[in-house]
Amino acid sequence: MSDAPSGPPRIAIALVRQLDAAAALVFEACSDPRRLARWLTPGAGEVGDVSCDLRVGGRFSLEGCNPDGRAYAVSGEYLEIVPLRRLAMTWHYVGEGPLAGPPSRVEIDLRPLGADVTELTLTHTQLDRQEIADRYRSAWTICLERLRWSTTPQPHGAVFAPPLGAISNLYGPRHRVLQQEFETGDLANRLRSLSVTSELSASQQAFIARQDMVFVTSVDHRGFPTCSYKGGASGFVRVASPRVIELPSYDGNGMYLTVGNLAANPKLGLLFIDFETPHRLRLHGTARITREAMDLERHPGAELVIKIDIAEVFVNCPRYIHQYRREATSGFVPGQERAGEVPAWKRIDLFAEVLPDRDRLTIDSSGSETMTLADYRALLERGKT
Repeated sequence: MSDAPSGPPRIAIALVRQLDAAAALVFEACSDPRRLARWLTPGAGEVGDVSCDLRVGGRFSLEGCNPDGRAYAVSGEYLEIVPLRRLAMTWHYVGEGPLAGPPSRVEIDLRPLGADVTELTLTHTQLDRQEIADRYRSAWTICLERLRWSTTPQPHGAVFAPPLGAISNLYGPRHRVLQQEFETGDLANRLRSLSVTSELSASQQAFIARQDMVFVTSVDHRGFPTCSYKGGASGFVRVASPRVIELPSYDGNGMYLTVGNLAANPKLGLLFIDFETPHRLRLHGTARITREAMDLERHPGAELVIKIDIAEVFVNCPRYIHQYRREATSGFVPGQERAGEVPAWKRIDLFAEVLPDRDRLTIDSSGSETMTLADYRALLERGKT
């Protein structure tokens, strides 16, 4: 039995969008569970499960979580199905929040405007209050923008991508207090919904493959954040898949701050900055530290490899990035002429008795002389390390 409300329609809203995609692709995005999860997130939060029984009388459902952690569910019954042209269904949102209300009706009509252009009209009727209608208009605006990006090929060089899965709870209570104080709550919600993704697009993967440095944040045993610069040859951070990247850990100062932090608390953040374009890309994820031979073989010169399971990807406005030009690649990164050379600071006489045997052997075989701390500081001021 249909759960459509009885009586005449009360309040209706309609949104029309022109999408750069064939009607077949748009219809699939509106009826396939996996594709629906990419854009149909009325709660603007995490979507956990989507199911569709695509037949008249069949039911659909999705379960999600609002950004504040509250669960919600949407379900309904298909009333009309015209392949590649029209879907009509009942719509019942259950859960706390501004979209809660009695059952209503959603219709999606597609009109081909060309081989790869489709006009989509979404009509939501039988809404019981103007407040609900206004909030649904905002929610559908976000959803349809995500639908646009999920069905449109990314232009060459673009880094902005559609959310392709769950959007995690990016904001906490203190963020919300400040957003309320400065009246940016709606803006923050819109930015999160449009720009935060859970996997890398093809253009984002290409962007990372061009970078020769990244800033990594981790948290130590005292709760202090540690921010570290990591550098290598272009592409030293390897994209294993849209949801996994690999960061090599090269020989450093022996403190193992980043790797040690991640061994205790695997949560981390990464910031890629292209100072020449300029552009930047942020990632949040969970680290797994490995020293398996096949992993090390993919990263010559690495002692360890940090595999990162991506949770969130998002871009930032580059307007405050100062523009610089790179003059040269560091001669010490793997593949360069001075790779493997012991750094100058390890030749300071105060460190001689505490160096690992491998460093002592390298220094002895190179014939390098020790230096005082004052000598090293003089080199450091000239950038000679």
